[in-house]
Amino acid sequence: AREMKLKDKVLDQIVNSYLLMIAADEMGIKVGDDEFAEFLNGVEAFKKDGKFNKEQYQAVLRANKMDVEQFEASRKKEMLLQKAASVIQDSGAYYTESDAWKSYVKEKGKVKLGYSVFEPAAYESKVQVTEKELLDTYEKQKSMYRAENSYVLKVLAVNQNGSVKDDAVYMDLLKSQDIDAYGKNKGLAVTSLGEMKEGELVKQYKGLRIEDLRDLKKKGELSRLVRSSDGRSYVFQLVDLTEGKDLDKAMALAKVREKVLSEKAMVLARSAAEEAIKNKSPAADKDTEFVSRTAQLISGIGAIPEDSKGLLGLTNEKPLYDKAVEIGNRFYVFSFKAEELPDKQTWEKEKEAYTKYFGAKSREEYLKSYLTDMKSRIKVIYDDRQLQVI
Repeated sequence: AREMKLKDKVLDQIVNSYLLMIAADEMGIKVGDDEFAEFLNGVEAFKKDGKFNKEQYQAVLRANKMDVEQFEASRKKEMLLQKAASVIQDSGAYYTESDAWKSYVKEKGKVKLGYSVFEPAAYESKVQVTEKELLDTYEKQKSMYRAENSYVLKVLAVNQNGSVKDDAVYMDLLKSQDIDAYGKNKGLAVTSLGEMKEGELVKQYKGLRIEDLRDLKKKGELSRLVRSSDGRSYVFQLVDLTEGKDLDKAMALAKVREKVLSEKAMVLARSAAEEAIKNKSPAADKDTEFVSRTAQLISGIGAIPEDSKGLLGLTNEKPLYDKAVEIGNRFYVFSFKAEELPDKQTWEKEKEAYTKYFGAKSREEYLKSYLTDMKSRIKVIYDDRQLQVI
């Protein structure tokens, strides 16, 4: 999966380059001889006695096993792409000091949210499971129903609000595979757990799923990164595994009923939450504390899903988050209660630097949206041999 993501990222960069070439052609953008000569004159490695020297230039390329024509064609293409991107950004990335302040508020301010909780357990009494449905599900999934596996694990814990980022830790561990040495080197706690059943582990480590454990097949394998609602992230490493025996049919059917009941109750809970949003009647009966608008988790609730970070952007003008948020097998409907603005004196001190940063970010976002729009209008065909943009 990680290799696919890397491949997709590289492919996306290639496609964007092609699209920028098309945009440059449409806008009549070129890299002139004088412009390229100015670039060459600015490269210190190509100079002799403080000036561009053709023999020095060719010698440097030969030393690096580069052909002059290929180098110049490649560099001119890079300059053309940069020039096209800059023209696009200049043409559409307009912003004011007010826009910069609003962005500053989103990054530095805090928000208090009201919320209502839709518990699947409250909907189980409304669920019906027929005998046929039960038996059909059992026949399809009976290999899944067995006594719990028992695991001996090592677990490394990372504070989600600490200076060490959990995703960086996870990537390092995937490379090293030595959880003890890595933890000692980074000052991170590694705990050796005695033999524990799946249910015990899932109960103790919020966010860990039975599926995560059953993905561990070989000794030394690492789990996915598990972000818990307790403010910590965990990586588990398999030391030993004792597989559970198959359950008899009566016990398996009881497990199937429980699973189907839970799944249907989840659907009803989600539907109820979505209906509350649709009717603009969230009936928020609980409030959060003031939360940073860039927080990763909400105290007492749990980690915010990546696709729901927008709930921290709620304001008086946009008071209701437009989708149900699933956290810890519950559904939440969030609404705006109050906000704490950043300190104005601090803003005045940071305004100039932040406005520059905001301007650069706005330019990048506009370029990204421009290319996304081009992708919607232009057909891109790719296989392992070639890429065509039509």
